[in-house]
Amino acid sequence: MRPRLFDVVKDHTGSALVEFSIVFPLLAFLLLGMAQFGLLFYNYIMVTNAAATGARTLALSRTDANAYTDTVTAISTAAPGLGLSASTPSCTSSTTTPCITMSVNGATCSSNSGCQQDLVSASGTVPPQPASVTVSYPCSGNSIMPVSLINLTNACPVNPTTGQNSISSTMQQLVE
Repeated sequence: MRPRLFDVVKDHTGSALVEFSIVFPLLAFLLLGMAQFGLLFYNYIMVTNAAATGARTLALSRTDANAYTDTVTAISTAAPGLGLSASTPSCTSSTTTPCITMSVNGATCSSNSGCQQDLVSASGTVPPQPASVTVSYPCSGNSIMPVSLINLTNACPVNPTTGQNSISSTMQQLVE
């Protein structure tokens, strides 16, 4: 009986499986955390690029009768993965979806005629007036990890307009 007991203690078969089962959850957590951070960073880059494209398009749309619609289309084309479309709403306190806000010289414009009027009055002034575009994307819908493990929604700042945790970028261009 005694030699058999020592054989069991010396037997190491299955120890690699036990070590792997201890280390695997930590490795999976780190891998998914890196993927989640990468997705968050990708969305940040897309929102910033969309806002820059929108500001450039709006600033150059002085003679365009469809300045608002063309700017929204340019923004949605620049950021195809964010779910922006021609029907994307302006940012309000109840907005929980991606939203776009445009202004010329501080005056918010939300229609083709309003934007064109503001752009015409801002062009040729000294000093040049800015056209501003803000794009916001909520952080709530892009989590690949269970919220009980890691919640990166709170890693996004609170947008003062919507009151939601969102990635937001504002870009300005001078009206030409």
